Amino acid sequence: MDQVNWNRRAVLGGAIGAAGAALIGGGAAAPAQAAQKMIGVGAMGAQNFNTAMAKILARSQRIAIPSYRFGMVLRSGISATGDAGNVQMEAAADLVGVDVAMLRRIADRMFVDLVAQLQATGRSVMTPDEIMATKAVEKFTVTRDPFVKKPFADARTIAVVTPEYQPLINMHIDAPLSDQSPAALGNWRAVNALSVETKSLVLLPRIVFDFAALTGSGHKVYGGTASVGVQPGMYLVPVLTSFGFYHAKIALAGDIGHLRLEDRVALGQAGEMIKSGSLNNRDEVERWNSYVASNAWWTMPGGAVPGRPTRAYDFSNYQYRVDPGLLEQVCLDGAAATHRIFAGTVAAAPAK
Repeated sequence: MDQVNWNRRAVLGGAIGAAGAALIGGGAAAPAQAAQKMIGVGAMGAQNFNTAMAKILARSQRIAIPSYRFGMVLRSGISATGDAGNVQMEAAADLVGVDVAMLRRIADRMFVDLVAQLQATGRSVMTPDEIMATKAVEKFTVTRDPFVKKPFADARTIAVVTPEYQPLINMHIDAPLSDQSPAALGNWRAVNALSVETKSLVLLPRIVFDFAALTGSGHKVYGGTASVGVQPGMYLVPVLTSFGFYHAKIALAGDIGHLRLEDRVALGQAGEMIKSGSLNNRDEVERWNSYVASNAWWTMPGGAVPGRPTRAYDFSNYQYRVDPGLLEQVCLDGAAATHRIFAGTVAAAPAK
């Protein structure tokens, strides 16, 4: 990984060392911090998910899915500093070539795949029309679709959509990617009411994709280097990708379980990363380095001296320009892989 290097002792002696920019497509190197654990989609299994209250899955032969949520990171970024902020690097990346209609079309195909995999386990799945005809569905607080949010303490901006024929329903436990506060229990009670009315297990899946894995060296006071890395590609986002399932005997209260992805999953490429802009003072730093490294400063007294930079910086912008057909296929493959694992968990808990 390329770095901006600034040695504090060299600065005191008159020399500043600086080089590099965000690395695109390469591997991470010290001192960049490692990204989250990453696995290939072919290696993903139940061991990569956190499972809670799986026994709920055995409580009903019937499954209701009132909202299938498909999330896509639209913008991401990372920064790193060294020498108490005197060395600074930032990289920002945008997803280019997608629109809401495309995302909804993909969400529809993903939903169809999930239904087919659940039916293959022997469970019956309610149709969207059957769910919309219930009284309980009127109790949901529906989120505007698309729902776009930059979660707290997260550099990513994420858009969430559903198939055209489904409402977007967020829960209080969906934070940080939710518009419901932790104390907003209305949708939980509506889920319980739907479970009671239809005598079903209620499932609320959410599959979230990212287009870049970012690494950075963090923010250091005494260290003289800073580095960031951007690895393009499509990934399943851990924690935000989950299957929430609910069952209740009374509308006021019920049980909650989940199957939540714990590791980042690499799915392959769906486009190309392009550098779209850059702002840095590399030339200024290099001119000073050349001057200090030479003997001009003492053999040519009174000569023109380049100005010494007060800091080193590098700000870069990138675009991940997608191929629509590749993006759709990659998303479908990633979703199908997660659906298989959830369907396997359902099959392991046969309805009583």
